[in-house]
Amino acid sequence: MINILKNYSKKTIDIYDLAFEYRKKPVLQWSREEINEYIQQLQDLDDQRIIQIKRSGKGEANLDSIQRKITINKWNLEGQSEAVDLDLFCHDLGMDASYYLKNLDQYHIDRPHIERLTALLHRNSGELTLNEISYVVFKDEKALSQPEKASVNGKRILNNLGLEISDIPYVDTISPFYYPTSSDGDTVLVVENKDTCFSLLRLLAGKESNIKGVLFGEGRAVIKIFKFLHVYSLGNNDLFLYYGDVDQEGFDIARSLIEKYPQHNIKLSRALYHSLLSYEGRALIKKRTIDNSKAEDILTNLFDEDRTSIMSILESEGCIPQEALNYDDMKVTMDELQYRLF
Repeated sequence: MINILKNYSKKTIDIYDLAFEYRKKPVLQWSREEINEYIQQLQDLDDQRIIQIKRSGKGEANLDSIQRKITINKWNLEGQSEAVDLDLFCHDLGMDASYYLKNLDQYHIDRPHIERLTALLHRNSGELTLNEISYVVFKDEKALSQPEKASVNGKRILNNLGLEISDIPYVDTISPFYYPTSSDGDTVLVVENKDTCFSLLRLLAGKESNIKGVLFGEGRAVIKIFKFLHVYSLGNNDLFLYYGDVDQEGFDIARSLIEKYPQHNIKLSRALYHSLLSYEGRALIKKRTIDNSKAEDILTNLFDEDRTSIMSILESEGCIPQEALNYDDMKVTMDELQYRLF
């Protein structure tokens, strides 16, 4: 069988094609003993890293759970493996030795990283962040996330091993996004833009208010952020008031958030939108094709006249950015409302 593999020109071969070349008759004509012997030979070759077999998932064509397509390790057939520690390249982890067998100088440079990567993949809990993994493996926390700024290009080494970042289990990270403001509040204010968030934090700090904290949504990132509410002990018992730009994008973000998280009590901030609508708008510079009628469904808790104004702005492709209601003007609004936003 090894001679067949040596003479085969491609890197992968169908196990049924290999079987036919091996016995000169299709597998359907084989006895059970012949099939068992063939499977054992495949497993032995796999153990020797001459081939790589994978176990089949649901619905995949296979031979006793072995996937039909197997990889041929030409470098091992051609005796190129002596200078490389193949124990580092366990294909159960998806690591391929082909590149380093052809580039031994680079192998000796990268070997410490490969050793640490192999150890990490064997024990990885999936709870490390990408930067934490980068430091463990490459001794540089930016090696994977920002390799152009790192002392080691971790992405290049992964690529040499036939891996991608997605092949390494890690936990997503996110910048701090929730800022408590009042222990007496029961409502979280979700704000789209950074400047408005900063102004609100200064205005709410130390004040008695129904706002217990401000959540910085950072545009569409807010849809991902809501998956991390538990980090700050926020959840279904809290009321969330959303406040964003009066434009197509702003209300489409709010609609997406409300639709994606129906288990949370998310409404629009009636008070802040009412104040923002007193400012003159401008035409949108960047326009998106958005069905404005969908925005109307989430405006129900706003004042009637505000709903009418908003729909008119959306249909005319206009915009009133949050920054129009600046710190000084917002302070007047909040003094009038006695810092209770609904």
